[in-house]
Amino acid sequence: MDRRLIALAAALLAVGCAGHRPATPAASAPAAAPAPAPPSDPTTLRYAAGTTRYRVEQTTHIVQEVMGQVNSADVTSRHVISTVATESGPNLALAMTVDSIDVSGPEGADLSSVAAARGQTFRLVLAPSGLVVSLEAPDTTNLILRQFSLGLREFFPRIPAAPLSAGETWTDTVTTTNTGDVSVTMRAVRQNRVVGWEDRDGARALHITSTSAYTVSGSGETQGQAVEMSGNGQSSRDAFVSAAGVFLASVESDSALINANVTSVGLTVPIRQTRRSTVTRLP
Repeated sequence: MDRRLIALAAALLAVGCAGHRPATPAASAPAAAPAPAPPSDPTTLRYAAGTTRYRVEQTTHIVQEVMGQVNSADVTSRHVISTVATESGPNLALAMTVDSIDVSGPEGADLSSVAAARGQTFRLVLAPSGLVVSLEAPDTTNLILRQFSLGLREFFPRIPAAPLSAGETWTDTVTTTNTGDVSVTMRAVRQNRVVGWEDRDGARALHITSTSAYTVSGSGETQGQAVEMSGNGQSSRDAFVSAAGVFLASVESDSALINANVTSVGLTVPIRQTRRSTVTRLP
């Protein structure tokens, strides 16, 4: 909570004596009161109720090698999300609606299935720290919507318990599983650090950095072939949360090397992926 320090000036009264009677007090101008101190940065922070819209832009570069042949592809996406957050006991209840979504990829790629997310509303319960307590997708049988909901689990940056001082660090361990034809589990160890308070978009904001190292494993069947997945990666993120408890923006970079082992033919396909994602709060 913002705290203001208000300085009060006290008048100084001087009385002097001379001869056999009190002297007339000398006239003096009242002392000028000091200007109020600027608001101090809050010592605690939590996400607040309210309505916000975000633009999310992402670019992904994928390179895979099959029997000596190297193929690469670039995928870009942009979507706008509206969020409505209301108080729900100690937590926040969020309705997050995909207002628009646009995805483009290599020539001939069929990406039309992502349109299923347009207009859909995902419901979350968010702890004051940004941890997702629960998440409900509008249709759990739709693979695209399940994948979208996984992304929303990490949408809001985690904020620390007090104190919110520069240099404060803490660690999160996150495990997520994406089920589909190939079920993939990712386990990440995230190191978080408070950089400090900064001015951003006309507001005081807490700057938080996160670096993650993660492993990927999974198995399943695709195009009639049994596949096993394994690999690792790393990511970094700079995020900003206002003193009023509003997520303002973030920039994230990610790189990974994943091996897809087609067990039936003894073929291993290395897949290298780099990704950059930005989140911007809209007016």
